[in-house]
Amino acid sequence: MRHRDLEVLIKCDGKELEEHNIQVEGNVSECYTASESDKAFNIRFTNHTATSFAVRVTVDGRPFPRGTWMDADKKDVLLDCGDGHWVRPVKFARLCVTDGDDAARELSNANSLGLIEIHVVRAIYEKRMPWTTSGLDPQNFGSIHETVKKGGMHCVSFGEKQRIEYSGDVIQCLYTDQWSAPYVHFKFRYRPHAILQAQGIVEPVAQPQAGPSGGNSSVAPNSPSPEPGAANAAPRRNAQADSYPPRKRPRRVEESSSSSSSSSAEDPLTVDGTEDVKPRARKGEDEDDAEDLDALKAQMRAIRRKINKAQIRKSQRGQSSAVKREPSPIEVGDFDGGVIDLTED
Repeated sequence: MRHRDLEVLIKCDGKELEEHNIQVEGNVSECYTASESDKAFNIRFTNHTATSFAVRVTVDGRPFPRGTWMDADKKDVLLDCGDGHWVRPVKFARLCVTDGDDAARELSNANSLGLIEIHVVRAIYEKRMPWTTSGLDPQNFGSIHETVKKGGMHCVSFGEKQRIEYSGDVIQCLYTDQWSAPYVHFKFRYRPHAILQAQGIVEPVAQPQAGPSGGNSSVAPNSPSPEPGAANAAPRRNAQADSYPPRKRPRRVEESSSSSSSSSAEDPLTVDGTEDVKPRARKGEDEDDAEDLDALKAQMRAIRRKINKAQIRKSQRGQSSAVKREPSPIEVGDFDGGVIDLTED
């Protein structure tokens, strides 16, 4: 990322990590980047201005022991995690989540997990001073309980201390900005690629679509066209196959030769985008429909008998004298609400 002529990048295996969804507001510049577990990385800083700066790095809320002095026009400076005669390599690691009772149920700096911050303030050189230890030595996260809800996340892991040659002094400078309100604040939000993809921050990796024979349905660039006029249509089909799964078209009912010839010129699509077709009747469906109809008729007759009995009981309760009435022996059959004439001619 580059902001106010200051540039920061993260390298992994010698390659710069791709930055996604870069946003700049005021002095803050932030982005997302994909992390890979057990991959070492380093942070590089470039000053494109004629001003001197002091730089501090924080990962997952844990600060590096020492800040870095940045001269004017200084290029590709390593921001390492060190103090005096030692330095600790850093790498992305999978956060260890367990259901053990001894696992931590709270994570320090939980809100800063998955965040690499670089604070930059303007500074004026004063003098060099003898080196004294800062007393800071960042520690790795231990196992955390599954109730913390951070499963699948990555964190920054610190390696063993490595001895280095050191000049033996530090620079004393005067800050013209406050660390709480830095001149530039870079934020790298790192996540596993799968999480970034699920959040819609990165595009999914295009998978080849299988054709009817199980092979790749994509047409080779130099392959001959199977029929005249298909050369222009093939790229559209392939482009659509990269983004959406193929939609199966329902079979159409065979019609007369005249209707078949006319259907080739028109696509019978309804307004909702689906084909308006009549399904074929399969063998055995007529018998099943007849059995279902008979069962429904029997249920209707039973329901009508219950209704007649309930009406008789209701009318008996409304009469002053008890009159015994029997249910009508006449069954009206499949009555659909019409008028039935029971008079004789």
